[in-house]
Amino acid sequence: MWHIIPHDDHNQSLRIKRFLIACASYLMWILLIWYCSIQGMIRLGPKEILLVFAMVLVMNLVLYAIFRTGLNRRLKDPSLTMVQMSLATAWIMIVAYNLNEARGIMLQLYLVVFIFGAFRLNLRQFIMLSILAALSYGLVILSLLENHPETVNFKVELLYLVILTAVLFWFSFVGSYINTLRKKLSRANSELNHAVEIIRQKAIRDDLTDVYTRGYLFQILAREKSLADREGLIFSVCIFDLDDFKKVNDSFGHHVGDMVLKTLSGIIRDNIRQQDYIARYGGEEFVLVLAYPDMHDALACVERIRTLISEASFPGLPVDYPVTVSMGLTRYQPEETIDSLLIRADDALYRAKRSGKNATACEPSSLLEPAA
Repeated sequence: MWHIIPHDDHNQSLRIKRFLIACASYLMWILLIWYCSIQGMIRLGPKEILLVFAMVLVMNLVLYAIFRTGLNRRLKDPSLTMVQMSLATAWIMIVAYNLNEARGIMLQLYLVVFIFGAFRLNLRQFIMLSILAALSYGLVILSLLENHPETVNFKVELLYLVILTAVLFWFSFVGSYINTLRKKLSRANSELNHAVEIIRQKAIRDDLTDVYTRGYLFQILAREKSLADREGLIFSVCIFDLDDFKKVNDSFGHHVGDMVLKTLSGIIRDNIRQQDYIARYGGEEFVLVLAYPDMHDALACVERIRTLISEASFPGLPVDYPVTVSMGLTRYQPEETIDSLLIRADDALYRAKRSGKNATACEPSSLLEPAA
């Protein structure tokens, strides 16, 4: 669906919002011109004023088209700030030239133009625009002296020019300072967001195995439970641990034990789907959350992983050293608590251990009953 402001690009959306604010400023400017026309303060007739309005409208439609089609992204300044402010300067000077009086009041509108520069412009760009405005108004005065001398009080106009130049140069420093602060704030926010993301990852990822933590596991289970209760998306849970892992630590050292845990975690991560989860439950015990509503599919996945682990080679261990896991699998029952789900999976794990290890046991009713 087409939108005036795109929703798929934050930066482009922000540019178009600022552009539309600038368009609203043109509306204020147009209303002032219309009032001056009613009061006979401008030398433009109704047709000329309508022509000016039409040209302003076309200009802004062209600018909007450039933004909306993304052509602005190819430019050094994708916000087109200098272009828009230069065009606004030209229009203000055209109106100032055609005013019989109150040119000084019209010049106040130029400060509105400069405010938009605070979003993007640096000091050099501000000074360039200040020089452009001062030279443009100087040209307006000279043109009026040549063509409409009766409308010009040279001393007053010169005072306007001096004040305009001084104010704009002063605003250049203030505006560039505001822009510098904005950039620093934006950079600080970006760094803060990056730091928050690092902290979040540390909070949800186990430092050793890089799988999810026990705390985040319960958030996953709560989310899956909510989906299951609300939409019937039943899931399966498997608790498993390494058989005789204490012997690995005692015989080869905890460093090797850590490498075994890392390798095991990597094997499992590489062999589950994107919608499935693995978390470290504690020590050498892990939990799989599998989005299989049918226990037979979940069992096939768990058995495949168990076989892969039993056939894998682990760094720091002899090639023929057996590394196996025992697994307890169950399926979520509608409206049950997370604790009861984990207790049932844990009971299945102990049945697997008692059966001789390197085995998988299932909660029987979950295996036999089809998903709701």
